[in-house]
Amino acid sequence: MIWKSIVSPREIAPASVHRSAMSGLARKTAETVSDFANVVHNLVLDVRDSFQPELHYMHGPGPKWRAKHQ
Repeated sequence: MIWKSIVSPREIAPASVHRSAMSGLARKTAETVSDFANVVHNLVLDVRDSFQPELHYMHGPGPKWRAKHQ
């Protein structure tokens, strides 16, 4: 009861508005960081999964070997 007589609701309101604005900023920052982390994660997965060994290794003897051994 004494608190209400000392501090009016108008004096309390700006602090709560500031707190909600900060939580909005924190939420947007967290969303931005999360989006950036998702992009980086997807890029790493794409780079890591792009190697296909069957495209980089020889499959049997080449034409020089065949010419030499015929």
